[in-house]
Order: sequence, then C-alpha cells, then structure tokens
Amino acid sequence: MSLEQIRAGLETAGFNLSGTLSPEQFDPLVPEVWQSKHHVPGCRGILVVGSGGRALWSAFARSPEAGLREDPLDRYTARVVGEVADTILPRAGIGLYWEKRDKQYLPMMKLGERAGLGTPGRLGILLHPEFGPWLAVRALLYLPFPVDPGEPQSFDPCNGCPAPCAAACLGQVVHEAGLEPSDCFRTRVLKRGCRVGCAARSACVVGPEHAYTPTQLAHHQRIRWRRPVLGYALRTLLADPLGRGRGAS
Repeated sequence: MSLEQIRAGLETAGFNLSGTLSPEQFDPLVPEVWQSKHHVPGCRGILVVGSGGRALWSAFARSPEAGLREDPLDRYTARVVGEVADTILPRAGIGLYWEKRDKQYLPMMKLGERAGLGTPGRLGILLHPEFGPWLAVRALLYLPFPVDPGEPQSFDPCNGCPAPCAAACLGQVVHEAGLEPSDCFRTRVLKRGCRVGCAARSACVVGPEHAYTPTQLAHHQRIRWRRPVLGYALRTLLADPLGRGRGAS
C-alpha cells in the first residue's frame, strides 16, 4: 500500500492531517523506548497522524465506539489506526498519544511541529494555517518503507497578534510566552466553564470556521477524574476553595 493510499484511508475516517518524518529526524525527538530502531526495527519512515476541524468528530459520531462510556474517541482512534496498520505489509507499528512505554509518552506536539502539521502558539497547542487551534496529533505509523520528510511550518500567527485569546481566558493564564499547563489545569478545576469549553481557544482569529462543536469541545476539555487527578484537584480546591487566587476572575 502506498503512502497516498494510507493517507486516503485515514482521511476517510476523519484523520485529515498527516506529516512525514525520517527515522533520523524522529529518533532524536522521542524517548529511547519509542525510537524506531527499538520500537519497530526495520522502520524506514514515520507518519504523524492528526485531525483538523470537525472531520474526526463527524466520522467518530457514526462509529460503534460513539456509544461507549469509557474513552470512546481513543478507542475509535486505536481501531482505525490499527486497521490501517494491518493493511501495510509488513505490518506497520503504531504509537498512540495516550500510550506510555517505561512511563514515557510520545511528544506528539513536538513531532507534529517537526512534521509540518502546525506551529506552536500562545495557547500551548499547535496552530494550523487553515484549521487554526482546532487540530490534534493523535497517532504514529512506523512504516516499512521510506518517505519524503515534511518540513516545519513557517506560519507564525501569534507574532503581532493582539492576543484576543489572552483577554478571553477565564483564568488569565495565557501570556506572551505561552501558558503553564499546571495553571491551565488549575483553572479547569476551579471554573466549570473551562471544563466544557475553552474561551481562549474559541477567541483565536485563525480558522474560527473550523471550531469544534460544543459537544466535541466539551469532550476534549473534560477532566478524567482518575486517582492522581482527583488528588491534585482536591489539593487545589482546599488551597483555594472560592477560586480567589491566581487565575480566578
């Protein structure tokens, strides 16, 4: 199966963004356990798989996984990427954004940037020339054939922008240099509005026509209340029960 056919199959399932890397580009960017020479010996190219706008959500909504309670979109992603990997001979290896190996995640944002899917913005996520902040990097395919590597985007939308995202942020945690993830999470714990949407992301002037639907955005903003997260959230609430500290409004 050719790279073009692989991309076409992924796009049909809603994964409408992808970029390529050589093993020589990829391996220095990832933890050793995820390097192609260790994870998939014989790998000769990497496809970074993402989605932009509403395409993925529309395809997912028609899938059997949409009716599941636990991690439905992740399960859909795993099935689709696994099925595509099965069509490649020899079978392609895969990597998923939520997977850990030796307690190490894949640095998906860094890989997406290097593969040309977008450029980092103030919000701590990638920005795409068409889709703006409405994209995500979700998976990798370790291919058994070489690919022409992609090039990073020269797109730089935050330079000179008046930053309506910073003004809109309910926790006032968006700054010129970006945001601190812990401050952003803290705001999501303290402010219900940040658990069902993101005012800062919605205020971005790039690609607003591709914004996620409210249901889609609420899914991505949802906090997964697992034990470590619950502990952190409880400590946050005890320290600032009324939300009066930094990030409150």
